[in-house]
Amino acid sequence: MGVESTIMKRLGLRLGSRLGSRLGSVLPAPAVLLALVTWVAPSGYALAAPKLLKEVGRVTAGEATVHDAFALDQEGSKLAYIVFTGQGEVQLHVGPPGGNTHVTDLAEFSGAPEKILGLAGYWFVVANEGSRRAAIIDPAGRIKRRIGAFDDCELAHAPNALVTYSQKRQPNGGERYTIQTYRPDGGTIGVKSLVVTPNGTIDGDAAATFLGFAKSHLQAMVQKPGAYNRRSDAREPPQFALYDVMTGKTGPGKMPPKLDSFLDYIRKRAEKPELDAVIVLAAGQAGFDLVGPGEKVRPLNLAHREYDVLSLAQYQVGSRVVFSLVADRPEKGNMEEAGRYSQAFFSLEPESGKVTALGEIPLPDKHPCPWSAGGNKIAVLRKAADGGREIVIYAH
Repeated sequence: MGVESTIMKRLGLRLGSRLGSRLGSVLPAPAVLLALVTWVAPSGYALAAPKLLKEVGRVTAGEATVHDAFALDQEGSKLAYIVFTGQGEVQLHVGPPGGNTHVTDLAEFSGAPEKILGLAGYWFVVANEGSRRAAIIDPAGRIKRRIGAFDDCELAHAPNALVTYSQKRQPNGGERYTIQTYRPDGGTIGVKSLVVTPNGTIDGDAAATFLGFAKSHLQAMVQKPGAYNRRSDAREPPQFALYDVMTGKTGPGKMPPKLDSFLDYIRKRAEKPELDAVIVLAAGQAGFDLVGPGEKVRPLNLAHREYDVLSLAQYQVGSRVVFSLVADRPEKGNMEEAGRYSQAFFSLEPESGKVTALGEIPLPDKHPCPWSAGGNKIAVLRKAADGGREIVIYAH
């Protein structure tokens, strides 16, 4: 059972869920929910006219093949990518974008790595062949350590760490989440388990009902009973709180954010817990909402009608979120002509909600290119003129 389905089950949103009646009694009534995360009005930021990104580097592999797994570091000063050679080598290249690289042969570790994550000069090469695991590569290009197995992983930036997580169904019907954090050099920071009982509470805090994860799986969003009011002989409405997975402590309760639906907030925030703020589709796919930081939910001020909203891709880059969308401008050509489609890149400041257009690259069709961002650079995997693949580095 995945994390998303578990959250839906905890919230009683699946028809016939045995938790539906229980949560119905602890969550605020519909009238209260409607009064509860206020939509903040669009802030009126205007986007500049589309401009093409400037190419500053290019990576080709000659007779070898460039693989899907590649990544820029947070500063954009190093690019890590993988090529397959005709001799059966699986080579990890790390160096300045388009410059000389350190080369590490990964064939013994994996025949087809899944993804690369960069943190503080180190690289985590993740493979998923039977079980997901990672090789930690030091700045000199050596394999320093191998870790695994886990369900999936992500980067945290407070503290700087690789966070791995796994979920296992318990014999009594509950779930156990195992969260492990590693320093960039592979040293273990800590291993913690979060056990959710069959009735949905966190083992060790019977008053906290598990709702979903945030902060790279280092926090859990929970619901606590409201305070007892002796005068009315009744409890106040339930409260929202954060549970620190590493310390096992539940923070102070507060009123749930004022949303059209608090449950909708929980579901959206849990889509990408590794991001400080996550961009999600608005109701009816009519644009986007920005969920976070904290419990804020705002419409994202973006003229979305010329973009394919389902093409959204987003990554944390320092304090910003960089995201891309495929633009479709029929006036620039029909379905058979080049020029109709492009991939547009934007930068989002989560606190203010300000969106800045970084630039675009032309596309031969409506399919977006894989990409990675760091500093003021964006690396894009594209089809080369000879039919092979290359990584083009752009600056903005």
